[in-house]
Amino acid sequence: MHPRRQKKIINCVSILYYRQGACYYLSVSKIAEAVKIRDFKQEAKDIQAKLVEWRRWCHRRPGVGFAVEETADYIAARLEDWGVETERGVGKTGVVGIVRGSRPGPTIGVRVDMDALPIQEENTHDFVSKYPGKMHACGHDGHIAMGLGTARLLSRHRQDLAGTVIIIFQPGEEGWRGAKAVIDDGVLQRHQVEAIVAGHIGTLSPELTLGQVGITFGPIMAAVNNFEAWVIGRGGHGALPHNTVDPVVISAEIITAWQRIISREIPPLYPAVLTVGQIQGGSTHNIIPTEVYLQGTIRYFHQSAGDILRTRLEEVMAGICKTWKAQYKFKLDQGYPPVINDPQFTKFFRKIAASLAGPENVKVLEFPTMVSEDVSFFLQAVPGTFFLLGAGNTGTDSPHHHGRFDFDESILWLGTALLTETAWQYAEGKYQQCN
Repeated sequence: MHPRRQKKIINCVSILYYRQGACYYLSVSKIAEAVKIRDFKQEAKDIQAKLVEWRRWCHRRPGVGFAVEETADYIAARLEDWGVETERGVGKTGVVGIVRGSRPGPTIGVRVDMDALPIQEENTHDFVSKYPGKMHACGHDGHIAMGLGTARLLSRHRQDLAGTVIIIFQPGEEGWRGAKAVIDDGVLQRHQVEAIVAGHIGTLSPELTLGQVGITFGPIMAAVNNFEAWVIGRGGHGALPHNTVDPVVISAEIITAWQRIISREIPPLYPAVLTVGQIQGGSTHNIIPTEVYLQGTIRYFHQSAGDILRTRLEEVMAGICKTWKAQYKFKLDQGYPPVINDPQFTKFFRKIAASLAGPENVKVLEFPTMVSEDVSFFLQAVPGTFFLLGAGNTGTDSPHHHGRFDFDESILWLGTALLTETAWQYAEGKYQQCN
């Protein structure tokens, strides 16, 4: 019998088995231990139906920002059913599951975002949102399912686990700085978390097809700041513009001038985006309004590009308003830093991903995405990695943050296996052994 076939020969005295070309004998007393060899890939596949069930339950009941109490209750109930130690109200409405191993070892965090978006769902499947104007339109419902799956699988094997795994179900990712709130609440310090792993499913990278894992050894998502601006003029009759200070025309000039910051002041090798996504002003065709409201976002990777944008946005606006005798107000939020993966941890994760998805399905992304994510706060605090998991077709599927967004649920087992195996191996000390 060839060793590579990894077959077992069992008799009343011993087990003889082959693994990776080596021969091993186990006494009868070790038989029970032998059959407990874990296979998180298969175990995750075995709970695929449950992962879909959990995802759809959450999809029907979306919560926006920190108002995720219904989802938090559901998560906590599952964790408690499995005997997982649970913390509630972390970062306002977050839930933390703590899987403690039977032996001492390192502590790793698994971060899961769980908030939805203020979007009206346009899908017609049988698990659409119950709540008008609220929808899981970014895949966070799938992330919740993967986080629950990770907790379920680890809880089954905690007697064999060294170290501790902290599964952080975080509210308020979509612009609410929920990660910062959870960290400020002490979750990393309280549990002495040494590393973090997280992922995002969907079609965020056109480089990935269904079931492919995207990684980077540095930046993977951009920093973001959002802004609001008011151009305040003097309204009047549309036929008599000389008697007014027209905030519509002034706003148009400001928007055009802002784009020249990108093309003429940011170094061309530094990716940056400035988008004005909302303009409000006026009520009819022949009245020049008193005020125009602008709202937008800036994205960047390099701190120097961010510094230029944050400074020059208001300077340019102030200069144009002064030229045309208008007043202005300008507000810039604190935003999120860029998502930057730790190279050594990502190297560790890459091997795990290759073993689960196949080496051909693990891609080092050529281009990061200008989308932002507040997992960046976790990755500033401890080393770790944030991966992308292809869950659709970028050419035909509705994009993230759209009323018809959906993803292919068949990848839920893979996302679960990636999080579970990474957490297990880190807690077992495998990361430390390879560094």
